[in-house]
Amino acid sequence: MKIRTFVVLCTAALILDAALAPEIEILGARPDFLVLVLIYGGLGIGVNVSVIAGFFMGLMVDSELPEYLGLNALALAITAFVAASLLDRLVKSHVLVQCCVVFGAIVLRDTIFYTAYYRGSIDIFGHLLLRYSLVGAAYTVAIGLVIHVIARLANWRAITGAPRR
Repeated sequence: MKIRTFVVLCTAALILDAALAPEIEILGARPDFLVLVLIYGGLGIGVNVSVIAGFFMGLMVDSELPEYLGLNALALAITAFVAASLLDRLVKSHVLVQCCVVFGAIVLRDTIFYTAYYRGSIDIFGHLLLRYSLVGAAYTVAIGLVIHVIARLANWRAITGAPRR
């Protein structure tokens, strides 16, 4: 993956996160397109670039919440580092491993964000984590699976070397 492609994907993720995610939320939980792009971008372009992109994407998201400027940037940078590093060391071609890492990355990002945002309120933190983070992580994993299947079907010949039957 080239840097230019990664920048386009990051821009698309920011737009999808701001415009589409509120429209397709389920039970109040939204898919996290930013984490998906950072994890899979980190596989294609490298962990360091993914961390830098996560920081800048987080700053863009933080522009909506100026009193906590840098909180999303920190959460996305740490999440990008941990998730891309994990996938770099694991069997990254296995879909179940990818799903588990995406799920864990979203819970990690939300844990970092909610810990700083609702400091001292463990009951609010626990409620948000159980109510929104776990549902949102499952929702994002489902969207990631759909994207994975579409990508595999679109690149069938490149993956297998043979036409589909």
